[in-house]
Amino acid sequence: MAFTAADVMRRASTILQDGDAVHWTATELRDWLNEGMRAIVTVKPNATSATATLSLVQGTKQTLPATYTMMHKAVRNTGGKAIRTLARREILDAQIPDWHSTSGLPFHAVVDMVLQDPMSLREFYVVPGNTGSGSIEAIVGFVPVPIPLPSTGVLDVSSYTTVVPFDDIYQGILLDLVLFRAFSKDSAAPDAAQRAQAHLGLAQAALQGLGLAQGAMSLASVYGAPAQ
Repeated sequence: MAFTAADVMRRASTILQDGDAVHWTATELRDWLNEGMRAIVTVKPNATSATATLSLVQGTKQTLPATYTMMHKAVRNTGGKAIRTLARREILDAQIPDWHSTSGLPFHAVVDMVLQDPMSLREFYVVPGNTGSGSIEAIVGFVPVPIPLPSTGVLDVSSYTTVVPFDDIYQGILLDLVLFRAFSKDSAAPDAAQRAQAHLGLAQAALQGLGLAQGAMSLASVYGAPAQ
């Protein structure tokens, strides 16, 4: 179920006992929400995904546009032939050492196979090398578009009606990340620092519950704060 920025911001204001968003302003809450979205996809690039058409450049090596975080799966050539994923590059390297050049394997507009390296999420290789006229359909992770300021009512939480580009299961995680920043703002106040770390811990635990343990363990380092 879709949720809006206002849904998260309103809940944050309620928990902060600042229903009119005076001490923690709407613009601050919106900034922290955008920061939370970036943090999630930084530690777990597949938190957001969609099917996209990727135009290919000439050669074997391809790079995703900056709007995407990673390619989960190459599905097919646009409107045509399905694409296989080659799990072991070593086999191809051994059989056709010059496959990166036209002398080893003639370039073609249609892709037969795709190779992905988990150490370089935004790069992939196509086999055969492409002529530069091909394109493929793939499931990709995308960089979430920041929640914009509303045209009117900037200081009114309810004006932030933009839909957050995450599944509903991330709503609580984003709320905790907003609250982490909100309480960190008042770290000198009694118990504020502890409450901030508690909300960061809740976000981490929720990511672990979703099977995103690797991302959860990295979240504190993204925020520059120790996990509790």
